[in-house]
Amino acid sequence: MKKNTKLLYIIIVLLLLLSCTEKTLITTNDVTFTVIHINDRHGRMDADPYISQIANELKARGESVLILDGGDTLHGQVTTNLTKGSSMVRLMNAVGYNAMVAGNHEFNFGVDRMQELAMEMDFPLLSANVTKYDEYIFQSSHILHIKGHKIGLFGITTPETPTASDPRKMEGLKFEDPRQTAYRMVNELQSLGCNYIIALTHLGDDASSRPENRVEAIAIPGVNLIIDGHSHTLLQNGKIIGNTTIVQAGEYGKNIGIAKVLLIDSGSVFTQVYTLEVNNYMTPDQSIISIINAENQATEELTQQVIGYTPFFLNAERPEIRQSDTNLSNLITDSMRHNIDADISFISGGSIRASIPAGDITMGHALNTMPFSNLIVTKSINGADIWAALEHGVSAYPNDAAFFLQFSGIKVSFDPNEAAGSRIVSVIMGNNLPLDINKTYTVAMLEFMAAGGDGYSMLAKDDEQIYYGGDVEAFVDYLTIDPIINETSDGRLVTIDN
Repeated sequence: MKKNTKLLYIIIVLLLLLSCTEKTLITTNDVTFTVIHINDRHGRMDADPYISQIANELKARGESVLILDGGDTLHGQVTTNLTKGSSMVRLMNAVGYNAMVAGNHEFNFGVDRMQELAMEMDFPLLSANVTKYDEYIFQSSHILHIKGHKIGLFGITTPETPTASDPRKMEGLKFEDPRQTAYRMVNELQSLGCNYIIALTHLGDDASSRPENRVEAIAIPGVNLIIDGHSHTLLQNGKIIGNTTIVQAGEYGKNIGIAKVLLIDSGSVFTQVYTLEVNNYMTPDQSIISIINAENQATEELTQQVIGYTPFFLNAERPEIRQSDTNLSNLITDSMRHNIDADISFISGGSIRASIPAGDITMGHALNTMPFSNLIVTKSINGADIWAALEHGVSAYPNDAAFFLQFSGIKVSFDPNEAAGSRIVSVIMGNNLPLDINKTYTVAMLEFMAAGGDGYSMLAKDDEQIYYGGDVEAFVDYLTIDPIINETSDGRLVTIDN
């Protein structure tokens, strides 16, 4: 083929891709397919009726469709939590998902439960870099056949999982380097004849993550498309690094990602990506809505119980809850400290997952806000370790971080212009005396944090700990005393701007 003719051919094919009409392809060996993707839903089912409808309409036109999930899906809302993920799996089976990657919050139920859920799935749960006692515990890859082409999929889970999930459930687990894993999987899938490779990853692009753990690290030759999650990033038109297209569809099912892929028989690849905002103007699949309604009705009696009232919106929006204290974080930490009569209480911003609207507070609100079902424990912690915990909590600022520390019983000021580890300026106790680094205080915290979760190793020492009720239980009890609820935070965390 002459150079000018070949260039014209490529331009024509690209225009055909943009028009999304498979029927007009020039050669029978060229193929288009559509990837529908979503990530970081944390148990929310709202987008699935629309995903199903989009897929059904494309298939009715004769198009090939893949539905892929970027992880953190099976845990986080009342219905999914109470069924330990089964309700979401049933929904995804009905929609027709082709694969998902194991996110760090899939580990909240433990590895044994993850493997049980994988058996319930009509699609593979992928992760190629997780071992337990040096044995791979998930399916590493999967091959799909589309009109004579082999489409290879592989999964990678963030190595941050041991600190982003309950450390007690991490025994024996290792998370291999993402980039090395990607090279291994590309070689394996190419040797099996795959001419298009999709990495399903739960890595993200948070600045607080180590560079080798970010999604950009696996944008290597041979990886054509990366469906990512973990950082809740909305890449409306994707990101291109080399010959790799990276996509991520935000969070909580607010958006649905679309990638239109064209494989030309000569070996060329074209990908067009965009996102669709989920709204009432879209047409849902009513059969999927019926499934969701049935799942929700099973827990409705519990979730509709009114447990309190707030005149104000209680804020747990990301990134606010991971960069500052809010009226909701104040209320939750106050409830923990009050319930146990501790000197101080700690909770990480990433443990507070949903805002509460003004009006009646229901049990459903509380369970969605604190979905991890952690017990509260107390430990006797010396002032030096408390100071170190506070330093760790603001170490990523101004980047939002799940380990951002929320607290009660103290007032803290910090200087973000100082180096991480040297930012705390003052810590004042409730009696208006400064924190004594040589004194021991009673600190209430979630058992997740007491085990060193979110990087709080300074709180994981072998101090005697006493177990109390759960975080939701403390919150519900606290609301019964009609506590003061502020419209905004009460200023217990102060930023000093030099």
